Amino acid sequence: MAKFPDLRIHMKLRYFRLVETLASTKSIRLAAERLNITPAAVSKGCRELENILGVQLFSRTNHGFLPTPLCERLIISGRRIDAELKNLMTDFTLQEESYHDNVKIGFQTPLLQEIIVRSVAKLKKEHPNLNITLEYSTRPQLIDGLHSNTYDFIFINLSDIISHPRLSIKKLADEQYVVGSMHSVHSLPDVLERWEEFATSTWVIPVPGTAIRDRFDSILAARGLRLPPRRIEINSPIEGEKLVSLSDAFTLVPFSMLKSLGRETIDPDLTLRFLPEMQLGLGIVWLKDSQLSPAANYASDFITRKIMKILKNNEL
Repeated sequence: MAKFPDLRIHMKLRYFRLVETLASTKSIRLAAERLNITPAAVSKGCRELENILGVQLFSRTNHGFLPTPLCERLIISGRRIDAELKNLMTDFTLQEESYHDNVKIGFQTPLLQEIIVRSVAKLKKEHPNLNITLEYSTRPQLIDGLHSNTYDFIFINLSDIISHPRLSIKKLADEQYVVGSMHSVHSLPDVLERWEEFATSTWVIPVPGTAIRDRFDSILAARGLRLPPRRIEINSPIEGEKLVSLSDAFTLVPFSMLKSLGRETIDPDLTLRFLPEMQLGLGIVWLKDSQLSPAANYASDFITRKIMKILKNNEL
């Protein structure tokens, strides 16, 4: 019987992240993009590990690379090792009452965006040696990145992830949407009742796959209405108000962010109605089975406290 290799000698930490990322993406190309390496490097690393173990870790199928039961076991072990290393970092990250570490945060939350940025800036002033990465991305990429430990935690809308077994969440706010332009604000129910009038205008809306776009498509379909034929689709709210202004368009906008359309105050005589289907819960999400490092835990608590304080005081 062949002697099984001593994994304490032959295993490398990068193998664990590589395997988990490939299992999450099911694609060598997507795993390479996530890990910022070449597809050839992903293939090579996977082959190296399979040679060490003497078993196949993935089944190559029409649906991509699917992890075998032994691969799933390897992923669980990798998560435990990651958690232990983060515990070990407790002794090194806090020096002279200042954190020395890296924290990576993903987000896609227009309502919380400004608060997150301000909180991170203040956090950096208090802990100048704490390196923070803020990355805006699509919701699926943020969730996949969390699963592969690319992010320490993320801020996103909470639809469809409440019951996910690996994710811990904390709801911070609810977001209601209205229809706005640079010249007017309308309740979404009113717009739907007069859809023929509004549908002929230009619209700036999120790309398919984003939570609010999917919900917008659903409420139109449920009423037998079609998308406006004249539309600009974007995957980021950044500079969105300029598109709305330059194209004289309507857009879906969170009620709390009407100021982005130049409306610092709302007409007191304007009565707005909201659709429950277009309400999004927003919050912070992290992995249950991958313990946050002391610095990441401090950063998440710091930013969350700032968000809750500002929202409570209506200081948006």
